[in-house]
Amino acid sequence: MICEKYNISNHEGCRLACLLFPPAGQPRFQMVVAHGFRGAKENSGRIEHFAQKVTAMGGSVQAFDFAGSGESEGRFSEMTLSRQAQDLQAVIEHALGRDKSPLIVLGRSFGGSTALAASAREPRVSAVVLWSAPVFLTETFFKTQPHELALPAGPIEIKDDKGTFTLEPGFAKDLLNHDFKKYLQALKDRPLLVVHGENDTDVDPNNARFLAEHFEGEVEVHIVPGADHRFTEHQPLREEITLHWLDQLLARMA
Repeated sequence: MICEKYNISNHEGCRLACLLFPPAGQPRFQMVVAHGFRGAKENSGRIEHFAQKVTAMGGSVQAFDFAGSGESEGRFSEMTLSRQAQDLQAVIEHALGRDKSPLIVLGRSFGGSTALAASAREPRVSAVVLWSAPVFLTETFFKTQPHELALPAGPIEIKDDKGTFTLEPGFAKDLLNHDFKKYLQALKDRPLLVVHGENDTDVDPNNARFLAEHFEGEVEVHIVPGADHRFTEHQPLREEITLHWLDQLLARMA
């Protein structure tokens, strides 16, 4: 499978590492994929398998590393949702400068939060796909309601299944700057697909239910029985749901 590797610069001048999987002919559409928290563009080697299915439908797939992650420049400790949204905006601008076909943004986990934040401000995004995405951010990261969050004065130490890591205090403060009801309102004229695991213990399925309840536009929500946050045993089903939705979307856009 053809895969092009290249770099672009974000709005702060940091190098962002990108992968492009092109279709055999002229693209019918293009998909930009935003990875999850502490993830990378390769998605543990799974991006190529998914991209192969998308390119078979005539679309291109562009995956990238946020600043401070993977092969991109920057410090992960300085990341915020706002900075990730700016990175995604830079990738969108590059993609649309290269190809004018309809652009769909897919975000995994915190990359889904980023997809909502960026796409709400970017009218050239045609549709959005969210895999296990949080919108209750302080509850997800700090197990507390926004009004109860005590903003840290110093660096934040967080533990997950990959170990212990540190974030600057600006990360928590920035979470309070994002209103997902407003983002959904801005997106209401564009289709939205939400896929979430019923047994997700990292991002509560109520995040997906919130999206279903508050999006006034065309939305399709799948809460998959038995699936965890990473869809460990359900990845083929997640891809099948996404590709079926995409096929129906393309038929309407033709």
